[in-house]
Amino acid sequence: MPELPEVESLRRYLVRNGIVGKTFVKVELENKPESAHGTGTIAGSKQAINQTISSIERRGKQLAMVLDDSVLGFHMGMTGQVHVLDPGEPSPRFTRAQFDLTDDHDSLRIALVDPRRWARIQHFGSLDHAFAGLGPDALDSAFTASHFVELLEGRTAQIKPLLLNQTVVAGIGNIYADESLHRVEISPARRVSDISKAELEKLFEAIRTSLEHALEYILSHPDDRGRPYIVDAYDDRMQLHRKPGSFCPRCEIPLVTLKFGGRTAYFCSNCQT
Repeated sequence: MPELPEVESLRRYLVRNGIVGKTFVKVELENKPESAHGTGTIAGSKQAINQTISSIERRGKQLAMVLDDSVLGFHMGMTGQVHVLDPGEPSPRFTRAQFDLTDDHDSLRIALVDPRRWARIQHFGSLDHAFAGLGPDALDSAFTASHFVELLEGRTAQIKPLLLNQTVVAGIGNIYADESLHRVEISPARRVSDISKAELEKLFEAIRTSLEHALEYILSHPDDRGRPYIVDAYDDRMQLHRKPGSFCPRCEIPLVTLKFGGRTAYFCSNCQT
């Protein structure tokens, strides 16, 4: 699932391609009943017609296009991507929604491409509503180590599920939680109440380092169309390769796995305690 670095790279891609300032003039949705859209929905798309994009914002994994008097929220689900299309370019395979936009100078099209139909496009009255329930963004400059410690210190939950809780901190998913915990040698199964304040501060820095490194990697490795790669993260943006048969880059022993609420954690049983 795309996490904070992937979604932020998507936001920058859209801004770079001139989305801001353009007005939605046409919206085409996939011709399938709502029940065919997996666990997602694209029904909010039609609300954007005749609305102009004033900015594109992000918190955690959520993307939001701020319009004249409302907000169009995007959640990429497991496999969602947004493509800016060339003039006359046919719609890509798995296009679920397509938007025509224009301003006084030129026009363009964007397409929501989503093989598994888990992406969501929803209409909100404000940015506060679009981001309601989300904790502080993990890369927000105003979010500090002391704030992070304050949010976590004393809790009895295991650290991995708590990092995945978007109401606590927004933007950390399965992949970067494992990466961050490995950097500071903390087991994903440890109770937060058993983690010292100093360790939590180091974990905060590891989270920032992991996310910033991944974002830099994605931005410097676009595809041949200049689009960010947002679906998987089994490349050099990661130190810890989360797949069967992988080895700990420190101990060089096989990684082990644990399930937390249906999510698989990869970690080293030797150096992560």
